[in-house]
Amino acid sequence: MAQPEKAGKILERLTTRMGIAARLEREKAVVVWEEAVGTNISRRAKALSLRNDILFVRVQNSVWLQELSLLKEGIIEKINTLVGKDVVRDIVFRVGDPRKE
Repeated sequence: MAQPEKAGKILERLTTRMGIAARLEREKAVVVWEEAVGTNISRRAKALSLRNDILFVRVQNSVWLQELSLLKEGIIEKINTLVGKDVVRDIVFRVGDPRKE
């Protein structure tokens, strides 16, 4: 009798076949934002989306925008390390309420 296949393997094969595996891999950059920057920053800045290797982040105010701009290279490195691939090459910060979707 054949062993049941793990759900993760089935999903991996399915997403690859559907051509969305690479996109899902890139979207991990948004998911790992809080882990990359920590709780204090993630309360004031929220990763929204990744387009063309650019991560778009909404920040609470211009002070946080300036602070995170200075930390940008380290944040990019941390995110790429967490994802396991170089999926982010730049971050664009925009002022707005980070609690809004």
